[in-house]
Amino acid sequence: MKTLLLTLLLGLACADLSSEDISELSGEWKTFYLVSTNAETISSKGWFRPLLRNVDVDEEGGTILFEFFVTIRGKCVGHRDRGIKLSDDRYLTSFSGKNEVQFVDASDDYFVVYIINKDRSGNVNRIMGMFGKGNEADEEDFEKFLDLAREKDIPVHNIVNYINFDNCPASL
Repeated sequence: MKTLLLTLLLGLACADLSSEDISELSGEWKTFYLVSTNAETISSKGWFRPLLRNVDVDEEGGTILFEFFVTIRGKCVGHRDRGIKLSDDRYLTSFSGKNEVQFVDASDDYFVVYIINKDRSGNVNRIMGMFGKGNEADEEDFEKFLDLAREKDIPVHNIVNYINFDNCPASL
């Protein structure tokens, strides 16, 4: 019964993320966790490993800018990926293929996105990311992230903790 109630509450919370909520996410953030239907995608040799640094939401222009690093052969390489607004909580971006990014949960300290990534080979991966402020996720927020991943049928055993190995600079 508790699980059913928690699932219902999470579903209601996720349904209420509006453009106004998303515009408040502009600022500095760090990648905490990623989980994917394809574990190789986000592994140490994977191609979808953004180390987020900043988000800039332009509500009037209908865009969002993600600034992040990726590690290539041990070097931090800065990237900027501008997304185009599709709806109140969805954006289309182009990092490592085409991505439909949906904001599914947010607070002052973290946000969670659900990403449908179509890579350059045409393969579709479902990815969920948790991004936060500071150096660690609150245990309750982390459990909520895992529940959201389960709701999207993303195997949580594929989770990667990015907090411990992010050694890229604080900003681009």
